[in-house]
Amino acid sequence: MMLKNQRFAWISLFVRFLNGHFSTKIIIKAFVGAFLLSNFIFLAMAENQILNFISPFLTLVGIYVIINLSRAGFFAAGFFTGILWFYWIGFSFIYYELVWLIPFVILFVALVYGLLFWIASFPSFMTLRAVLLFLISYVYPFGFNWFNLEATLVLGAFEPNTRGLIFIFLAAISLSLKGKILKFFLAFICLIAALQFKSSEAKTLPFEVELVNTNVAQRVRWDKSLRMKFTNENLDLISSAIAEQKRLIVLPESAFPLFMTNEPLLVDELKELSKQITIVAGALAYENKQIYNSAFLFQDGTLRRMDKKFLVPFGEEIPLPNFMQDAVNKLFFGGASDFKKAENFSDYEIDGVKIRNAICYEATREELYKGEFDVVVAITNNGWFVPSSEPVLQRLLIKHLATKYNKAVYHSVNGSKSEIILPKKAFWDEF
Repeated sequence: MMLKNQRFAWISLFVRFLNGHFSTKIIIKAFVGAFLLSNFIFLAMAENQILNFISPFLTLVGIYVIINLSRAGFFAAGFFTGILWFYWIGFSFIYYELVWLIPFVILFVALVYGLLFWIASFPSFMTLRAVLLFLISYVYPFGFNWFNLEATLVLGAFEPNTRGLIFIFLAAISLSLKGKILKFFLAFICLIAALQFKSSEAKTLPFEVELVNTNVAQRVRWDKSLRMKFTNENLDLISSAIAEQKRLIVLPESAFPLFMTNEPLLVDELKELSKQITIVAGALAYENKQIYNSAFLFQDGTLRRMDKKFLVPFGEEIPLPNFMQDAVNKLFFGGASDFKKAENFSDYEIDGVKIRNAICYEATREELYKGEFDVVVAITNNGWFVPSSEPVLQRLLIKHLATKYNKAVYHSVNGSKSEIILPKKAFWDEF
């Protein structure tokens, strides 16, 4: 009886805490701010020029709403933002038979971003709050960098980089000032300064490329009884590309659902085909009791393995101390160890063009785009997360970086569309 009374006492205290800090009005305003901050993900699905134009203005209003919230409102806005951007993260647990974990993963991610936004609310001065909110975009919890506010400007007329984002924040701060004429005048000046004034022409591959697009469900991807079927389908695609006189064929991440290092007959066959066409294909590698997520380059009868450098947090590696890594892997992943990662990015050349290899998550890492190379060839398996908004967010992040570093990204994908992602054009150049 005493334990029951203590339990109700704790619940009563928690409810009183919520009532003291979170009113319905605060929660509604926080959700509106978070939704407006997230609008670009959902409007991008429509692929409509008018909606694209409107999107960054909605982002501006979202920033304005959030920076004028109470401290509790900041937390709620971050909580909702975490859900709207990343609700899909837990979907991969379906394939580990851990469906029950999905709501807890969503709640965990929401709390992480709620906490980050809450920290930004500590200064009483609104401008400082705006500065801290701006800086949150450059904080990567557990090494995960997909909360990128610069990418909110990929749609519309503004520059999707640090300069553009700074002026959008300055416009939001201006709208918070007193004096109707002054604040709108200052906001207008900031918006003019945030515009993308010119388009860049990125270098592209000077030969025909076959970007393979597949839609293999993740639940059957690693079915051993289907391994030969998928392998033969890939070989047929390569043969078709040869018949069409393509110079390069790119197959998605895990296109070959096997350890390529353990398949000498398949390797020999692909080496022979590579005398007629260069082949880039995803598969796993096994070496020294370590597993690698790799892209395999077959070129002129030779093989080169290109391992992934940046692994997906909590997907391919557990970004925690070693003793905690072992515990998490044992508890949730049957004792499986993390993937091993490469020390550097992999570059290769075809007909004098220098290409940088990217595997899925790597294509959204800014580090990949630095250095001397001409184009990015990326392979991805989005089968883990479809149907969801994850492929859209991934594409927007890649386009943001393609624009920022003036690179073309040749993206071969399973589960969503394959395409060549080019730098964003100035809005008026789209017409």
